[in-house]
Order: sequence, then structure tokens, then C-alpha cells
Amino acid sequence: MADNYRRYQSRSVKKAERKKTRRNVLIWTVIIAGIAVAAVIFVLLFHRNTADELKKLSYPRKYSEYVDKAARDYNLQPALIYAVIRTESGFNPEAQSGVGAMGIMQVMPETFDWLMDQRGETGKYTRDDLLNPAVCIDYGSYLLRYFYDYYGIEQAAVAAYNAGFVVGEWLENPEYSPDGKTLTVIPYPETSDYVDKVEDAKEQYIKLYY
Repeated sequence: MADNYRRYQSRSVKKAERKKTRRNVLIWTVIIAGIAVAAVIFVLLFHRNTADELKKLSYPRKYSEYVDKAARDYNLQPALIYAVIRTESGFNPEAQSGVGAMGIMQVMPETFDWLMDQRGETGKYTRDDLLNPAVCIDYGSYLLRYFYDYYGIEQAAVAAYNAGFVVGEWLENPEYSPDGKTLTVIPYPETSDYVDKVEDAKEQYIKLYY
């Protein structure tokens, strides 16, 4: 009788130990799985954040005080102004093109004079003032807003910033614009490439900052 009891007790102890072992294994499995999931999430977030930080180096927001002011003054998206600056000069305030455009937003001196007349500020600045980022961003953004109001849509405004009022002729040509508002074809390869670059950069700025 005593032997039977001892054998029964031994089996009960072993059964309890096996159950305890299985429970411990299950607990550790859950813990390890949780750690693995947390590690994967951390790596993904770290990688994404690192990638975004590295990308921001290619899409900076220099001269933000001037850009933000111009965006408020002329009801433009900051991302659009940054995109134009990046495409025009790569944020170089002393940039000058072969055709004579000057400054961080590459405004032509003749256009600068015309804009001053439009704003009732004739003679307020000299052409060299275009090399001042505060002035160039203000007038460049004003010109962008002017074209935006003139043509009604961003695509045409950006195209006109590069090519001028010839955009109106393109909009009147059904081969380029079936609806007279949107350009499905931009006949100047340089302007077509320019519009694509500005729109792509704008999307990147929105994705990274806004």
C-alpha cells in the first residue's frame, strides 16, 4: 500500500513538473517572440527615421524665415516655394545663370524691374539686390503667385515661372491643352523637365515635413 502511494505520488510530482516545464517554455516563447517583434519594429522605425533624416539633407529648408513669410503673404504652400528654390538654384543665393537670372529663385533682372513696377515699388531695389535671399524669395514668390492667379492652376504657374507668358499660347492650343487649363503636353523640353522636377520636389517636401 505504501509503495503504491509512493509510486502515485512520484507520478503526480513528475506530471506537475512536466506541466510546470511546459508552462515555463510557453512563457519564455511568448517573451522571446515579443522581444523579436519589438526588435523588428525598432529596426523598421529606426531605418525609416534614418532614411528620412538622410533624405532631408537633399531637401533642406534653408532661409525658412523668408519662405514662411512669403508663403503667408502670397498664400502659397511653403513646400512649393522650397521646391522652386531647390530646382532653380539648389539654395545658392549667389547663383547666376547663363541667360542672366539671378539669386536663389533665379529671377531675371528685367522681370525684377517689372515686378517692382507692378507693386508700386519702382526703384526700391537695384538688380544686385536679387542676390539677397530675403528680396529674391519675396519677389520670386510674388511672381509665382502672379502666375498662379493669372492661369488658375499650379502646373501652369510653375511652367510660366520657367517659360513666361508663352504658357498662355500653349493653353490655347488644343494639341497641348484640350481644356484650355491643364497642359497635357509642354512643348519646351526644358520647361517640361522643370515642371516635373518642381512637382516631384514639392511632393518630397510635403512627405518629409508637412
